[in-house]
Amino acid sequence: MSIRFAPCRVAPAETGKRVAIVGAGPAGLAAAGVLRCSGHRVDVFDRLPEPGGMLLFAIPEFRIPKEGVRSSVRELAGLGVGFHTNVEVGRHVHMEELLEDFDAVLVSTGTWRGRRLEVPGEDKENVYDALEWITSFMRNKLGYTEVQAPQLTGRVAIVGAGLTAVDIAELAVKEYGAEVVMLYRRPMSVAPAKHMLRHLESLGVRFVENVVPVEILGGRWAEKVKLVRVKPTTDRKAPVEVIPGSEFELDFDVLVVAVGLRATPPENLKSLGVELNPDGTIKTDQNFMTSLPKLFAAGDVAHGPSNIGLAMRSGKLAAGRINEYLGARAPTSRPSPL
Repeated sequence: MSIRFAPCRVAPAETGKRVAIVGAGPAGLAAAGVLRCSGHRVDVFDRLPEPGGMLLFAIPEFRIPKEGVRSSVRELAGLGVGFHTNVEVGRHVHMEELLEDFDAVLVSTGTWRGRRLEVPGEDKENVYDALEWITSFMRNKLGYTEVQAPQLTGRVAIVGAGLTAVDIAELAVKEYGAEVVMLYRRPMSVAPAKHMLRHLESLGVRFVENVVPVEILGGRWAEKVKLVRVKPTTDRKAPVEVIPGSEFELDFDVLVVAVGLRATPPENLKSLGVELNPDGTIKTDQNFMTSLPKLFAAGDVAHGPSNIGLAMRSGKLAAGRINEYLGARAPTSRPSPL
């Protein structure tokens, strides 16, 4: 996959307008390219040690080559985009400061919190959140070794069948030689990553469908997961119906929970008067503007978990609306497709 964030090769004359972008993932970087190529000064703030977001820190190399992402970021920097890494807005820099210093601010902080199973035993030591695990793993691969990812060895059970779940399943097999089983509450035929399941099957991954975890058993270290069978549904939004008396237990050495992500807007947005949706995403109007003047939001933090293409599209569209808000011209060349 080739990704390019800048729709121009040379930045035009500056408009005198300044835009801050909070979050250097696909939405924020795509917006930065459009806005810089429209002549604005753009500064991007991110809590991670380098720009790229999940493109670098949550997706394996076999899915997205990292040098391509880094090269596209370097191109943005060469056009004059300023990057401020290891900076968490809301903690190291206050949102009020950005709103005062810049003509517009775009929040694109994504979905960096994993959903929990909310069952007894989930806090045992060999039960891992999928996003936390793969972020640690990728940080190690990228040369950031301050935190080591736990090894996924032996019998590895993964709850979920989305993109992160299948990536971790493949890594567990290839990196650690693990024996992997994926547990999903619906038929595998409707799984979010169903197009990758045949490949996983060729790697020896097993699938148990139409099951829901109800308890994780063991002492300090988990040893088994108690599952209950549910009636199959073909609609991923439909509630599941438990089949009475269908409980059974599955042994494992490591359990990974990959059952979805939650939006992670900067801290204290609500105290500034920014409205959030019931699911925690930032509420925006048709122009990507929040309930606070000058403050826009795009990508997964605004519309919920999606994919790279949708996040980048959201960032580009939001940048276009910011251009209109600032009264600026749009870039003359079209953004490169994924």
